[in-house]
Parts: sequence; C-alpha cells; structure tokens
Amino acid sequence: MIDFFSVIVPAHNEEDEIEGCLEAVTASIAHARRSSDDVHVRVLVVADACTDNTLDLVAGFASRNPIVEVLTVSFNNVGLARNAAGEHLLRPKEDRHRQALDATWLAFTDADSRVPEHWITSQIHSARLGADCIVGTVAPRPETASAELLTKWHAAHELGEDHPYVFGANLGIRGTYFELVGGIPPLRCGEDAALVAAVLKAGGRVLRTDTCRVLTSARLEGRATGGFSTYLKELA
Repeated sequence: MIDFFSVIVPAHNEEDEIEGCLEAVTASIAHARRSSDDVHVRVLVVADACTDNTLDLVAGFASRNPIVEVLTVSFNNVGLARNAAGEHLLRPKEDRHRQALDATWLAFTDADSRVPEHWITSQIHSARLGADCIVGTVAPRPETASAELLTKWHAAHELGEDHPYVFGANLGIRGTYFELVGGIPPLRCGEDAALVAAVLKAGGRVLRTDTCRVLTSARLEGRATGGFSTYLKELA
C-alpha cells in the first residue's frame, strides 16, 4: 500500500514556469482524489538559490492551495535540492519503522515540466504492484519547440515500456529505498541516473514505463549544464 505520496519540485529561478508546473500537479492530485485513492498527498517546492520572483509566486500559490509547501535552500545544485526535500519529507516526527517507509512514495518532476492528469494515480498503481522505483518518460512540450526539433527528438527516442532513459522530471521512489541508498547523490547533473543505478544495485524493483509521460520545456538555456536543455541544444 501507499499511504503517503509526496511530489518534489526543485526550482532555481523559474518564475516563468513554476505556476504552470504546480497547476498541472494539483490537477493530478484532484484526479487522484476523484479516483478514490485514499492517499495523503503533499507537494514540496524546493526554491534553490532563487534570485527572481519564484519564491513569491510559490508562496502565493501555496496560500491558495495549502497542500503546497516551500523549502528554501541555497545550494544551486539539483541533486542537493532534491535530497534536501526527500530528507525533509521523511524526517520522522516520531520513530518510523520499515512498514511506514514502505507505504511512503516520493515523486519528482521539474519546474518547467507539466505532468499528465493521471500521473499520480499511475505512480500509486505501479507502486502498489511492487515497484520500488518508477522511471517515466519525458518529451518536449510542443508549444515550446519547433517542428524540426520535435521531429529530431522523437526520431532519437523510442518512448515505450522498458525504455532505456532516465529523466529527473519523471521519477518516483519508495521511501524505504530513498533511505537505503542514502538519498539523492549530490550532483549538479546526472543525479537522476545515479539514483536509479543505486536502487538497482540495492536490489530494488525498477519499472521503466511510458504510461505517465511528462512534457517539459524545450528551452535551450537550462538550469544545469549537461542536462535536458544542453542535450536539446546539441540536437538542434
């Protein structure tokens, strides 16, 4: 069973994107509730070294949607930001045992991404079937990319079940394995692939699926060198 589901969104200077991301996440939460999933859901935005209006926008959104919380850090490092969120959410208010961690799920997306309406219900369903880590697919948002770039992207990626990719904008992990592998590696880029590798090494069951594809910005100037935007720039 999954009783506690948390969505983690790292954000570094994302004033143009963060509200759209949170609107998609809260729509997914509403869908989960309509589907009668009796799960306690939290959303934690990690405002990491923001110098723009991101923090104020998140605070305003949270005032209208109390399910959203914000954690302010100054790492300028996505691996450290994701890990701080996980530790914050799993920090015990009392002694927690393995059964409680088994029933806790951490889902990750990015501030410039848009999760589908069924994203949360899909992750909960897969977790209940025994997955310890879910590696979902990602594609560029059509309204942010040229037709040529979209064609090149899809020609270079076979997005299906058992796909070979790892995207930080569409990940999920059971609380047990987050703690077992020591959390998210403190990397500025590649922390997502390193996490999945650690789960596999620890014997976790990793599900690679295209059933809950996330759409993300096709911007060519991103927040982490070597990340999704760097790849798109090279592709373009």
